[in-house]
Amino acid sequence: MTNVKWIVYFICYRMDLKSKKFKIPSTISETIYQFLRETIISGELKPGQRIQEKDIAKIFNVSSTPVREAFFRLSAEKYLVINSRREVLVEEKSLTEVQELYEVVRALDIIATKKALHHLTEKDIQELEAMTNKLSEYFKKQDSRKYLQMNLMIHDKIWQRCGNRFLYETLTELMKKIAVYRRSKKFKPFTSSYAIDKSHRDHLNLFKAIKEQDKKGIEKIISTHWGEEFFKEKKNQKVPSKSE
Repeated sequence: MTNVKWIVYFICYRMDLKSKKFKIPSTISETIYQFLRETIISGELKPGQRIQEKDIAKIFNVSSTPVREAFFRLSAEKYLVINSRREVLVEEKSLTEVQELYEVVRALDIIATKKALHHLTEKDIQELEAMTNKLSEYFKKQDSRKYLQMNLMIHDKIWQRCGNRFLYETLTELMKKIAVYRRSKKFKPFTSSYAIDKSHRDHLNLFKAIKEQDKKGIEKIISTHWGEEFFKEKKNQKVPSKSE
C-alpha cells in the first residue's frame, strides 16, 4: 500500500463518520477533493510528493473521472500541480510566492478589519481584549507556539465580523496556503525576540485602534504587520527556496 493510501485511510479513521454533525459530500469527486485537501493542509502529504491517479481511484473504488475532477480543482486552487508529463504533485511554494501571498493578506486584512468596525459588538470587543491579554501572557512566557495560535485566532475573530463571507473565506484560504509552506519547511515563527516583540506591539496597537474606531491607525499597523518578521527570520534560518 502506498503512502497516499495510508494517509487517506488514516483520515477516514480519524474523522468520526458516525457523527451526526458530519456533512456527507454531495459527490464522490467532492469527497476525494476534501480528503486530499485536508492531507495537504495538515502536512501529511508533502510538497513535491507525487499522487497517483490509479491509487486514489482504487481507494475510493471509482473510475478516473471523479479523481481527475478533484485533481483539476486542487490544481486550480494551487494545492496541486500537473506537470507537462501529466504527473500530479503537491504544490511546492517558494519563499517569493509566500511573500506574494502575504502582500495579498495585508491588503485584504486592512479591508476586512475596517469593515469589521461596523459589526463588532461590545461583547466582541471584550472577547478581543481577553484574547489580546492572553496573547500578552504567551509573549511574556516567550511561548512561540501558543503565541502563534492566539495571534491567528485574534485575526480570525476580527475577519469573521467583516460582514463579507467571500472576503473571510479568501483570507482563511490564503492563511492555509501559508501554513502549508510553514509546515513543509518546519519553520517556527516568533522564535526571535525581534519577531515576537514587533508582533506583540502591533497587536496592542491594533486592539486600541479597533476600540477607538481608528481606521487610519488600523491601516498603518496592518500594512507592515504580516510577513515582515517572517521574512527576517527566514533570512536568519537560511531555509532554501524552491529554486535552491
